[in-house]
Amino acid sequence: MRRGRTGAERDAVTVEIAYAALVGAVLAAVGFLAVAGPALAGAVHGQVRKESFAAAAVLAAAVFCGWVARTLRRFERQNRLPAADTAGADGPPPRVPRQRAGPPEGGPAENAPRPPGDHPSQPGRTSPDS
Repeated sequence: MRRGRTGAERDAVTVEIAYAALVGAVLAAVGFLAVAGPALAGAVHGQVRKESFAAAAVLAAAVFCGWVARTLRRFERQNRLPAADTAGADGPPPRVPRQRAGPPEGGPAENAPRPPGDHPSQPGRTSPDS
């Protein structure tokens, strides 16, 4: 069972959709003009002109759809809500903090080797507690 979205979350989704559509439309127009530019300027005639417009339309549609899909997928990944239905009846298991080993004797903590994936939470800090 999912919880409902707050007003702020709904507003963020609306803004992201509008942003994706607007930028996608601008990029599609630029792509269309780049391909159909010679035909619009009168440099090509006949069948080549028709094919140029067709290719420009296909490119514009692909650019628009690709941009919107990419933007909305990235937004969804960054703002994914935790799944409440996978936790079970009692909720998620309690989180147990990891125990960190102290500095080796005779050396500072900064020189101690760290296990892979154990990085400080902020750049420049030596541990999450500092």
